[in-house]
Amino acid sequence: MWAGRCKARNRTLNYRTAVYKQKLYILGRVNQIIDIIGTAFALWMGFFLWWLLYQVYPLPKEFTQAFLPFAFQLGFVIFVVPLLYELNGLYQNVGFRSRGEILQIIVKSHLIGLFVILAYLAYRKVPVGRPLVLGFVACAGGITLLKELLIIEYLNRSRKLGRHFKNVVLVGYGEIAQKIITRIEHRQEWGLRLVGIVVPEFVKDEKRIHGLKVLGVYNEMGDILRGGQYDQVVFAVQKKYIADAEPALYACETQGVETWFITDFFKTSIARLSLGEFQKLPMMIFTTTPEYSWQQILKVIMDKVGALVGLTLISPLFILTAIVIKITSPGPVFFKQKRQGLRGKEFNLLKFRSMVSNAEQLKSELLEMNEMDEIVFKIEDDPRITRVGKFIRKYSIDELPQFINVLKGDMSLVGPRPMLTTEIDEFKEWQRRKLSVRPGLTCLWQISGRSDTTFREWMELDLEYIDNWSIFLDLKILFKTIPVVFFAKGAK
Repeated sequence: MWAGRCKARNRTLNYRTAVYKQKLYILGRVNQIIDIIGTAFALWMGFFLWWLLYQVYPLPKEFTQAFLPFAFQLGFVIFVVPLLYELNGLYQNVGFRSRGEILQIIVKSHLIGLFVILAYLAYRKVPVGRPLVLGFVACAGGITLLKELLIIEYLNRSRKLGRHFKNVVLVGYGEIAQKIITRIEHRQEWGLRLVGIVVPEFVKDEKRIHGLKVLGVYNEMGDILRGGQYDQVVFAVQKKYIADAEPALYACETQGVETWFITDFFKTSIARLSLGEFQKLPMMIFTTTPEYSWQQILKVIMDKVGALVGLTLISPLFILTAIVIKITSPGPVFFKQKRQGLRGKEFNLLKFRSMVSNAEQLKSELLEMNEMDEIVFKIEDDPRITRVGKFIRKYSIDELPQFINVLKGDMSLVGPRPMLTTEIDEFKEWQRRKLSVRPGLTCLWQISGRSDTTFREWMELDLEYIDNWSIFLDLKILFKTIPVVFFAKGAK
């Protein structure tokens, strides 16, 4: 039953092993790089402290001559220590552990590391004193502990200011739901904010349950998601109500909302499901967006660098276009419009103004001339477009200010084009999944005919991009966009 309903448009059902793993994976890899650097510094610091204690004249030249052979012999520990941290779980659940748990992991890792180093020195008969090794281990552990405490302090301060929170809807009722609520509410540093609960039909008349506002019942989940901005939905459903909750899970999947499934009846013996764990409770996470990895980090870097380089290269054209628009027609140079981005978050999309200043007011008079099917408004010879506007729209020059949106983080270089809230309100459920990724300047639609495609084809291309995303696909789309823009293919 579950397998049949969870298949949709070639999507992969991913089961993750840690709460909040999307950002934690990236933070874990950055943490690992910092620890490699910190361990290298600790190697130097340990030797320096030993030198000060046991040498009468710590001259710089003598210190360097003595340090280099030591670093050559023990340089491998720069990678061994972070590896031990990885094996002991330091890079998992970042921000979800207490100071005591972090200290326990660091001490355990360094005790193992100390044994490895001493065994290596004994095997190779390297003349390095134990005080020097102990000094290195102490410095490395101290640096890592300081770094982890700074991360905890930063997250705590940020969340007290209302930042770095995820809005969470709880689906469920009873003891297991109460457990999740209690644990989340007592750990503000996790960055999870419970905004409401979705309950079974038999308690639909209640206004509040377990202290949370009742948003609706299971079969109303689609409308609930359409009416708010939610980052995750947590299912804490008892076994006897699992069938009733199926429509809610299906709504989350079709709208591309990340879903956590916490149960009290699955056993860890079902290894093929790759169950995760949330405070000793088995958990499954369903997501329709690409797996977070080094490719995601490269995408963020590519967005920021690409936008900065793009703005630099086009600055003469940027200035010239602004001047021409200002001279040829009354009104502002830039046109700002509210669009919906990642998970429905609204932002101001920037464009060079290509229409008369009262274009939005005139739109209602032209609705009968709309040439696009369904909900998007577009006509070939739009009388609202200025002479300059027609040229800059043909060659997509009006889109250039969106590099600023990319720098701000509202958009990406490649991703589904952002749409108006009024248009998204008319979406079918399967179409809303395009909101599960950050919108972009260009996507498959831009290189597949643009205005020559139907609205349904446009939406299917956006979902195809989400399902097959990779950094190489982004690069392919960027390179294909150049001739499409240059030759104005499909532009209106």
